[in-house]
Amino acid sequence: MEMFFYGLMQRAFQASFLISLITPILGLFLVLRRQSLMADTLSHVSLSGVALGLLIGINPTCTNILVVIIIATLLAFLRQIYRTYSEISIAILMSVGMAVALVLMEISAGGITLSVTQFLFGSIVTIHKTNMDVTRINDNYRIIIFNISKTYVCSYI
Repeated sequence: MEMFFYGLMQRAFQASFLISLITPILGLFLVLRRQSLMADTLSHVSLSGVALGLLIGINPTCTNILVVIIIATLLAFLRQIYRTYSEISIAILMSVGMAVALVLMEISAGGITLSVTQFLFGSIVTIHKTNMDVTRINDNYRIIIFNISKTYVCSYI
């Protein structure tokens, strides 16, 4: 039980608890709205956000969220314009996102490969106080929206 006295273990358990609150809700709505490919695309694009943050020396979580929001907005716009071919645009952006991430990692001459690997496969050391704050804000925001109106969440997410 003495492992719970370490700050990194406390943050790890807090993060896993906060993530476990919100992921079932988001996953349910993505599957019901047939947007699981969009979730896959955003996960691939998020690697570009992590690589960008590590390359320019900014918190990778913040750049990751910014890049994902921009791409999600672009995907929503493309889905409205090309209703018949919306899945193709999603798949293309998935490939482009991964390619941009690889280019950004190559620009740094391999110096950020270890850090990107930690983000990809997880490392208890990468959970910082800033990550916890962002996770808490995100969870609180999503739970408040979910509690206000379930139909609103269905159309929003």
